[in-house]
Amino acid sequence: MAATGGSAVGARHLYVHLPFCRRRCAYCDFASEPLAAHQASGRVEPYLSRVREEIEAAGEILAPALETIYLGGGTPTALPRELLLPFVGVLAERLAPGGEFTVEANPETVDRLLLEELRAAGVNRLSLGIQSFSEELRCTLGRQVPQEAVNDAIETVTEVGWREWSLDLVYGIPGASLDDLLSDVERALSCGPAHISLYDLTYTDSFAARLRRRSGPQTRELAESAAEEHYAQVVDRLEEAGYRRYEVSNFALAGHESRHNQAYWRLEDYMGVGAAAVSTVGLRRWTNPRRVRAYLEARSPEAETLDERTKMIERAMLGLRTREGVLMAEVGLVLDEDGLARMREAGFAQVEEGYLRLGRRGLDLGNSVIADLLLLD
Repeated sequence: MAATGGSAVGARHLYVHLPFCRRRCAYCDFASEPLAAHQASGRVEPYLSRVREEIEAAGEILAPALETIYLGGGTPTALPRELLLPFVGVLAERLAPGGEFTVEANPETVDRLLLEELRAAGVNRLSLGIQSFSEELRCTLGRQVPQEAVNDAIETVTEVGWREWSLDLVYGIPGASLDDLLSDVERALSCGPAHISLYDLTYTDSFAARLRRRSGPQTRELAESAAEEHYAQVVDRLEEAGYRRYEVSNFALAGHESRHNQAYWRLEDYMGVGAAAVSTVGLRRWTNPRRVRAYLEARSPEAETLDERTKMIERAMLGLRTREGVLMAEVGLVLDEDGLARMREAGFAQVEEGYLRLGRRGLDLGNSVIADLLLLD
């Protein structure tokens, strides 16, 4: 992999993809595959070994001491603990003192012992995928997680005393009312996470087709329209409770922002290992094969060379999603001056102390405002 990555600049951020899930949710668009099938075919342990080999082969592309490690999926905690914990321990050896090590988890895959063992192995941040506290709305998503599992997971995180943890919710679920969404938010606040992510539902082709069969073609339009109307009230409630909106979909108590995700949004160099993982180091980007079997066959990643203009556009598109914004000096060549003037006049964007930032309404509109600000052609 060292040759693929280009120059040796020492990426300080590592994403590790474990694509295994107990079952695949209907709405999911991530690279995930059923764990049981790979256990039956004996692929899980070879997969973990292949990931370790990929890290070892990175050479100087990957810094010896990492600022952040993010173990995502799939559902990493779906793996048997006798495989997961040693693997986590090997990764933790690469973490610099004071570094951030996040593991994603689903409610039905965690218990007190596992959380304590993960913390002892070096994990210091947990990302718990709830999506909705309503069992009915989770069923709409095709997410088969019993209510008891959700309740037990929240109780366990609290009992273990895990301070750095994030709770993920989805809004815009078909059939959800404003009261449903606010109820989810109030329940999330009562759990006391340091971080809350609130993601707009993404309609994969398969999920959209499933929804049409079950509820008719108008359901999606109604859900998306309602989501736009509801979101502003939810943002108000989270910020009122002390959760600062530091990115379009992410809210955190002061000092508890995801450092790993901030590295992405600032377009810092990072390396991804495992199936479907993407790396961007300097002007090189490469993407590993999406499927587990192809990854185990060590097929070559898809590689591309970026130019400075592309990087500048990406820096602007990612940075403008954040409250921090972007330095005008870093993205000035790809800014549409007329578009900037319009967005400033409309109150969607502002320039302060050399930074271009979106205002509250600009963040709500997100991509459409960013598209108006940039010279994309």
